[in-house]
Amino acid sequence: MASSKHLPALSLAMSILLCACTLPVPPANDDASAPANAESEVELVEEVFEEAASSPPAKAEVVTEKLLPSGFLQVGRDTAPVTLRMFTEHHCRYCKDFHEDHMPLLEEEFIATGQVKMEIGILTLKKYLDSDLAAMGLLCAGAQGKGLAMHGLLFASVINAQSLPKLSDTLKMDTKAFNACLKSEGTKATLTAMESLAQSLDVTLVPTFFINGEKSVGLPYYADLRGAIEEKLGE
Repeated sequence: MASSKHLPALSLAMSILLCACTLPVPPANDDASAPANAESEVELVEEVFEEAASSPPAKAEVVTEKLLPSGFLQVGRDTAPVTLRMFTEHHCRYCKDFHEDHMPLLEEEFIATGQVKMEIGILTLKKYLDSDLAAMGLLCAGAQGKGLAMHGLLFASVINAQSLPKLSDTLKMDTKAFNACLKSEGTKATLTAMESLAQSLDVTLVPTFFINGEKSVGLPYYADLRGAIEEKLGE
């Protein structure tokens, strides 16, 4: 795996734990001692960090979203000076942690204020049978302006062919159009293009982030993520 740049550390005496879900790769040998459980999906990286105290975020405004032709779900204003692009997946627990813990703070502090726009892309994991289905569910909900809401439901729900139409009903979507989108060759082609883009960027772990093009892998502390964004805003 190619090395990646980490989010800037707040202090040389501080520490950070980055967690990431790995994409499946063929084993190099038949070593029976290799872990066979879900823990083998996790890679841990440690650096010196101590999370700084943070002030509470400002009250959030309504944020806008739109599905881009590339398949990324954009959240925030087109004019935002900082773009936070994320590759994620709905079975990855660190991706879920980011959505539940960091995303609300990002929306309030940076996205609603017009400083950051986020681009959410799905990198499917072949080891999960319904990974492609979840990704298509996000794309098809995004086409109806319900992408971010569906994104949250997919993290919280059992995903299968029966559950997705129910989720679309929950969001009061056009279920007929949603189901047609799930079967569309165009939707499948968008996922294939997303996978090709990820490969070209050497994305082999989820979550992976690009802040104005600068790559970082794993789930950061929010204070560290804030510092990276503020650094880009100051450039």
